[in-house]
Amino acid sequence: MSIIQTGLKKKIRINGIKLSTRLVQINLLSGSLPEKARPLFFRLLSQHQINIPSILISNLGEKVVASCCVDAEDINRVKNVMDKEPTLKENIALISSVGALSIFPHYSNLKLLGLSFYLFGKQNFPLYGMASSISSLTFITNYSQLDEAVSILLEYMELPPNHSPFRPEIHVIQKKR
Repeated sequence: MSIIQTGLKKKIRINGIKLSTRLVQINLLSGSLPEKARPLFFRLLSQHQINIPSILISNLGEKVVASCCVDAEDINRVKNVMDKEPTLKENIALISSVGALSIFPHYSNLKLLGLSFYLFGKQNFPLYGMASSISSLTFITNYSQLDEAVSILLEYMELPPNHSPFRPEIHVIQKKR
């Protein structure tokens, strides 16, 4: 498909694309979950100093009431914490090996959001979550497909000269004091 077919006269200019390290998405399912479980879940992650690069909280239907991503290296620590809380353990679903792709800045450009959804949908590309702020759009997908996702987007988006998508070079892990 050409840019003309999408209704765009030229590529949409963006300032950067950032790719995450390997993550695991944790979905806290509502099921028979007590109201206090969601705060308990996040408090336990905090108490055990487990970084949460992304959080999504919703009240849409009865399927997922909270979703977050943690570094793949932390998943065993998360499982150990959840094993001690039966209510939480029974209501958690994991999606292994996901990654976050962030496009920035988007300056509330709805064309960019619509085009991203259109392109990913046209390719039947898996999306497990999406977040937006004033400066970025972030999509959660399969970690192994992050480079493919970038290729899909760059057919219709333009990065500044001499810029390519970047991955973090520094990996910060919290240690107990």
